[in-house]
Amino acid sequence: MGRKKILVIDDNTVNLATIEQELKEKYDVVPMISGRRAIKYLYCEKVDLILLDVQMPIMDGVETLYEIRKMENGTTVPVIFLTALKDKETVIAGSKLGILDYITKPFDGADLVNRIDAVFKKLGVLPTDDNDLLESMRTVLQYITLGKVKPAVIKVDEILRYQIDEEIAGRVRSVRGKLEDSDLTSAGNMVLRIIRMLEKKMGVDIKTAGVEINNRELSVKLLYILDELENYNTKGALERCHELKRYTLSEKITVNINLITELLVKYEDEEAEKLIKMMVDDLNKI
Repeated sequence: MGRKKILVIDDNTVNLATIEQELKEKYDVVPMISGRRAIKYLYCEKVDLILLDVQMPIMDGVETLYEIRKMENGTTVPVIFLTALKDKETVIAGSKLGILDYITKPFDGADLVNRIDAVFKKLGVLPTDDNDLLESMRTVLQYITLGKVKPAVIKVDEILRYQIDEEIAGRVRSVRGKLEDSDLTSAGNMVLRIIRMLEKKMGVDIKTAGVEINNRELSVKLLYILDELENYNTKGALERCHELKRYTLSEKITVNINLITELLVKYEDEEAEKLIKMMVDDLNKI
């Protein structure tokens, strides 16, 4: 597999140089100072992915992407937004135009590479490691547990685009069939079996890993996450979610934390709050 070509569009030359420096060891980078120049380039050349700054003069990122999607070389190219603002409306607008991710500035170079790799993995361009697959299957399980068939199917379809072992892929296809038949019990059992297979393959022993935490302490930490969300501090809430992962948690709690993290990344704060409150209520009943 040859090196992938990434088109970076940003009106700031310093940002362009920084991104090129971070990516050049792994990817071929084509820097563009404006949306108009990028569009002219795409009339003649193909790229594998676009990093697109949102806040640009004359033609901003949303307008640029709108024009790119009209072009033969831009209809299906994966796009990641780069934004200095945590603007939900902009993310929604980008989602309608098919962005696969967005990264808030300033960002860490290693994180940028990881996010690009994650997009290529979702598209089946790069192989997916077992850890990523395990986290994805846990997300599917949580959707099934909550009775959310549509998001479960969407996640399963994403997994089926991964480069994964055929035995696992066959089982995931079976999960999709059960979801289409609304057989959530069988689908959930199948997903659990896949999770067990992956854990065994990876040598994962969740019950003995991490720092011990009791239900009362866990409940308090979940309330801290709620407090962050009530103060519109999504970043703080995400950091607290990541902190929880160092503790020894049940599989159900682990799946819930992973789903909350995914919801927060997508700015679906209300759904995250509902799930957190449900978890706190369950813990208080024990």
